[in-house]
Amino acid sequence: MARSPADLLALKAELETDPKSLGLTTLAADDEANANKLNAVSPLTPIDRESIPASEISKAIDRDEFNAASAADRQWIGMITASGDVNPKTGSEVREGLLQIFAAGTESRAALTALLTEPASRADQMYKTGLLEQGGQVTPSDVAQARQAS
Repeated sequence: MARSPADLLALKAELETDPKSLGLTTLAADDEANANKLNAVSPLTPIDRESIPASEISKAIDRDEFNAASAADRQWIGMITASGDVNPKTGSEVREGLLQIFAAGTESRAALTALLTEPASRADQMYKTGLLEQGGQVTPSDVAQARQAS
């Protein structure tokens, strides 16, 4: 599927500014290398997870820290994990609530913070944040078209 003009302009801006310092260039000879760099999964370009199994959340919470939480907080954790999957979208009450229950520096907060995101490619990150309208792999052809976009 061909990329939209808006996607090509976004990719062109990415090539020109290289905001994640991936080593992108605007040279035609680097189209394939640039596509590979944009598609490479890296912990430097995390995205928010859209679904986390409740069992992973349960494993991330230290039992002593759970027991130290208020009864209302323990009940809330039970309520959000009851469906089996949790959507921790950024800015959501679920995400913020989980992080607020456990103080900074606690094992549970560190584990939950790590659980909320996953490594992704820069192309996936651009799609998830709305910089690209179309997800999926960036091809060398996409990069070539982006270089010439205006």
